[in-house]
Amino acid sequence: MSSTSKNKAVDEIRRNLFSPDDAIVQSALNRCREEGNAALVEPLIAFYASEPAPEFKQQAADMLGTLKVSKVEHFFIAALKNNVYREIWQDLVSFMWNSGLQPVNDLEVITTLALRGNYLLTLECLTLLESLDAEVPEEVILECITLMKAKSKVGLGDDMKKLLTAYLTILEELRIQNDLRD
Repeated sequence: MSSTSKNKAVDEIRRNLFSPDDAIVQSALNRCREEGNAALVEPLIAFYASEPAPEFKQQAADMLGTLKVSKVEHFFIAALKNNVYREIWQDLVSFMWNSGLQPVNDLEVITTLALRGNYLLTLECLTLLESLDAEVPEEVILECITLMKAKSKVGLGDDMKKLLTAYLTILEELRIQNDLRD
């Protein structure tokens, strides 16, 4: 399939995901599942955020949480930077670690969410951090450590303080691992 044909197919699926006709929406979800194309991740995120019917939302969640395509982190990071998706940030981070994504170059975004989020979002960010297998660039780790240390713990509950301390500990362990590799 040519690049133009693929783009047309993705555009058609995107339109159909937002159709008022449930049969067309179901067909679009089926095509997403069958094609497994990285270009469908962004429309699936937008669809998931649009508050579709529960059965459709679950299907989108299942696909986003079990991705079999690589190099799609940028779609998630773009959504995590966008306040339009604020209500689903926790789910997006969960989808990322469930799919084994490795956003090592964008860890500052995840760290910022951990610092800004509620307990559950911070927990998802910690889980994603713990699941990283790929080497995180030293400058990214240092930036994340700086962000964590700059955050005031005043007014935070004990559970949140413990979570942020665990997050910082993992960042420091990643830094040590990098130092040992060098």
